[in-house]
Amino acid sequence: MPVVRLKGLNRVKKTLKGGTTRVYWYAWKGGPKLDGAPGTPEFMASYNRALESIRNRPNDTLAGLVRRYKGSPEFERLAKSTKAEWSRWLDRISADDGPDDIGGLTYKLLDDRRVRADIIDWRNQWKDRPRSADYAIQVLSVVLAQAVDAGILERNSAAGLSQLYTSSRADQIWEPGEVAAFMNKASSPEVSFIVPLACLTGLRREDLASLLWSQVGDVAIVKPTSKSRGKKTQTIPVLPETKALLERIRVQQAARHAELCERAAKKKRPPPPACLTVLSNTRGQPWSVNGLEHQVIDTKSAAGVDKHLHDARGSFATRLRRASLTASEIADIVGWEDSRVARLLATYVDRDAIVMALAARINRADT
Repeated sequence: MPVVRLKGLNRVKKTLKGGTTRVYWYAWKGGPKLDGAPGTPEFMASYNRALESIRNRPNDTLAGLVRRYKGSPEFERLAKSTKAEWSRWLDRISADDGPDDIGGLTYKLLDDRRVRADIIDWRNQWKDRPRSADYAIQVLSVVLAQAVDAGILERNSAAGLSQLYTSSRADQIWEPGEVAAFMNKASSPEVSFIVPLACLTGLRREDLASLLWSQVGDVAIVKPTSKSRGKKTQTIPVLPETKALLERIRVQQAARHAELCERAAKKKRPPPPACLTVLSNTRGQPWSVNGLEHQVIDTKSAAGVDKHLHDARGSFATRLRRASLTASEIADIVGWEDSRVARLLATYVDRDAIVMALAARINRADT
């Protein structure tokens, strides 16, 4: 009997709660789940239904515009992490199953001004997560803008919608007590280093996870930024506190590597390679971006600290000011607007300097 090889099949192996494993088959990656086992009539029937659904789906809809955008060079140029995040939202935009889904909206409806009400209703599914809701509109607006540029649509009905997230964290920093609380609640020394290093380098999450020892110099850290996909380089001065922290990380990493080598020798396995990144997990491997983020979230929650990892960039800016750098120099290093740096410094550093000066004057007057 001839064997029929089906194109595009996606095999997914999942471990269930009891420890057993199960294999699921999908018509293609991101496609519908197939029924039955490979080779059975039930399996072939569900595969053919999936193919028929592609042939019959209309292209003159928002879902069709999403497919067009996914195949565009603009989408291909996105950074890997951005592409993964956008793909999730593009799938939600394409959906046409629930009452608030908008994937089935036709070109004619998308050019009607009244469609904004449908778009707002779709966005409001995430009103309890305003940043996510705004992100959804951002991705949708890019898809519609591409269609307008191509002459498919006359208007971008998602453009100009008011944002739900209005809170600004430009003036947020990790206070020393909060950093200490985080370190105290960390599940391992490796976790305890994440926030302090972020506060002393101002690196974004992706750059923090991928920082290499080879990029650390005696006076500066020179790091191609992930946000620019390596096209731009950030130069970060190494402060005395940074140098001391890096030395502690190096000692801990060496101790962890020795422990892992000893464990491997007992099991008669080859020793693991030394980690090339500054931050590593308890297995002596670089953190994934999501793994690093989840560790920060869990640890700050345990410590009762209401700060985000990117608030550490504000802490770094204040430390640079106390090292006598000007607001303009800090803006160049951190990559912020001068006005944002000025607001932050006025809130934390300059305010403290004024209070200390007043206290000194009062003390002199009393004397």
